[in-house]
Amino acid sequence: MLLCGSCNRAKAWSCEHCGNWKMGKKPPVCMQCYWGSPENYNHIAMEQVRRLDIQWNGDEIKYYDALKVIADHNKIELPEFIKQIIEDRTKSK
Repeated sequence: MLLCGSCNRAKAWSCEHCGNWKMGKKPPVCMQCYWGSPENYNHIAMEQVRRLDIQWNGDEIKYYDALKVIADHNKIELPEFIKQIIEDRTKSK
């Protein structure tokens, strides 16, 4: 699978520290991992973790910039701020 440099390093670190990689190297376990099947996975390195990569393009960049300004103003890292927004929106549903 083609990965950017940062994702390739994240994958390498995950695999190096994965219990399956250290002990069994069972391909079916790897194929249930994000790094083996990002479109349909149930773990990352045998941990209950989910990833989401969001990209803003063109006119959408203004929304990213606005979120960043608010997060910076509140001294919150942007990913954490976005998680808070999602949590607030899904609590009432």
